[in-house]
Amino acid sequence: MEPSAEIIRPPKVRNLFHHLAGLGFLALIKAKGALYGYRTPRTFGVEDFKRAVDYDANVVERWLDHLRSYTGKNDISGKTVLELGPGADLGVGLILLSKGADKYNSLDVNNLVESVPDALYEELFARLEKTGHKNTDELRRQLTLTRSGKNDRLNYIVTHDFDVTVFGKGAVDLVFSQAAFEHFSDMERTVTQLSGVVKKGALLVAEIDLKTHTRWIRDADPLNIYRFNEFIYNRFSCPGSPNRLRPVDYRRIFERNGWVNVRTIPVIKLDEEYVSKVGPSLSKRFRGAESEIQHLSVILSATKG
Repeated sequence: MEPSAEIIRPPKVRNLFHHLAGLGFLALIKAKGALYGYRTPRTFGVEDFKRAVDYDANVVERWLDHLRSYTGKNDISGKTVLELGPGADLGVGLILLSKGADKYNSLDVNNLVESVPDALYEELFARLEKTGHKNTDELRRQLTLTRSGKNDRLNYIVTHDFDVTVFGKGAVDLVFSQAAFEHFSDMERTVTQLSGVVKKGALLVAEIDLKTHTRWIRDADPLNIYRFNEFIYNRFSCPGSPNRLRPVDYRRIFERNGWVNVRTIPVIKLDEEYVSKVGPSLSKRFRGAESEIQHLSVILSATKG
């Protein structure tokens, strides 16, 4: 059984102010992206080793919890796993291997892991050893191979066109993703390619962050990115900007590509009174009930039919 969604109520609604402020932030983020590129998917750096390892461990535990809720079991022993958009380090992959996965594949467009300090992985290995894992030597070997460009069971691939087909046909048992789907610019293409690399009956669990990402405004106005029409939003978009797909869009894309039992379970929802005050000021596309605009974060689960 899925846990109840967390309900949040942001501060005072200031529709006109937040609309104007949002325009400024969109312009600022586009300029920053042009100058510095994409630097980190998290609100903290990999130099915060303990926090980074905590984050990786929590991500894996949430995936497995949702996998159990979806299927009744969460044993990944002997499975080939694919993570789409692994982000800042290879901790998640190492943890999945430590839990019995036969192979961990991952795909990203930015090589963010090449500069990860050794100390982060030493923190991870020390924690695994404290919890009873007895084969960190093999994990260390896999990490060394990957960092030297000789991917084996820890298979990290960077392609600027995000070509999922690099993993071959029918090779993947499980697909995981954490706060990455919302950044994919062509979700239809990604799912079409993904559908070819997974086995029949493959399972997918992905947590999708649907709220505004800009850290200075997301808490005050989590629906800010939905205030703007397509023309304005696209004009200020840059690589990595949220694609503004809603849960219904993800469900339809996966169903069109042959996935079944497709579910989106809310993890974080907005207070209904807050939504009633903000809703009329959103772009027309997001005002209808179908958009489920109150959902700020969801778990997408699906089975390849």
